[in-house]
Amino acid sequence: MGDKNIHGSVFKKLREERGYKLKDVAGDVISTRTLTRFENDETSLPIAIFEKLLKNCDLTSFDYLIYYVENTEIETTEFAIRMRSYMESGSSTEIVNECMKELKKSDIKFAERLDVLNFMQLIEWNGRSELFEENKRIIKEKIESTSKLGWSEINGLINLINSASSEDYSVEYIDRVIEDCFQNIHFGNYLNNLFNEAYCNLLISSLSFLSRNGYYELAEKQCKETFINFNKQSFLINKPKYYIDITEILARVYLCQNKKEGVGLANKVLKYRNTLAERIDNPSYKQKRDISYEKLCEVNKTGIDFEF
Repeated sequence: MGDKNIHGSVFKKLREERGYKLKDVAGDVISTRTLTRFENDETSLPIAIFEKLLKNCDLTSFDYLIYYVENTEIETTEFAIRMRSYMESGSSTEIVNECMKELKKSDIKFAERLDVLNFMQLIEWNGRSELFEENKRIIKEKIESTSKLGWSEINGLINLINSASSEDYSVEYIDRVIEDCFQNIHFGNYLNNLFNEAYCNLLISSLSFLSRNGYYELAEKQCKETFINFNKQSFLINKPKYYIDITEILARVYLCQNKKEGVGLANKVLKYRNTLAERIDNPSYKQKRDISYEKLCEVNKTGIDFEF
């Protein structure tokens, strides 16, 4: 399934709500012991097997997907709910103070630690605090010791990598993360679309890390490998967005090395973002275009102006 920590417990809840017994659902597909282990999130199942179990519940894959979306909302902690009110008010000071208070609690859970990391990234806080640095270390160690990442851990790793330097992660580790993303993005399988989005964003963060920290040769290689993988598939949701994001990373790689082909890629990216900004009445698209332009200008060593 690719995300064993999610589907087993969701399937169990669905089975019980519909009144099916373990032996009836397992049928001649798998043993009841294997099904029990799956429902307890102890193992994963191939998609083909899982779809047979759904059939034994008189369900289609689409039925399950709808149920999955409705019943796998990321658990919202009381802390996160309270913090969102501060986000709406635009009070960065209150957010920082509340996050510090949360980290000082002796019984703080890992979910709250991830929330703190997320909110600090959202407000782009640039201050220094031993509490926040210790929180990053704890999250980093927890994620690195986890063999199979869940949704929250993936997004936590994205936040860590987005602000990381070569001192925080080795190039070998980031390269392994990229290869893991390739393995976990399941094209054409809509049961995995929710996790595909998370792994695509992790892939983009990792490629940006390579570019940002001067690993140009590896960044170019992995960007091109990503294009090859994407071009073979037709069913990846948000494919144009990811394609442009990766094209922008490759453009930065070339521009940093004074390669003129970076200008052509940058023009392609900026034209795309400018078209969206003009067609869609949403300030976020204009902001994204302007940020891209500024970042591309910062690394442009060719002396050639962009045209879009």
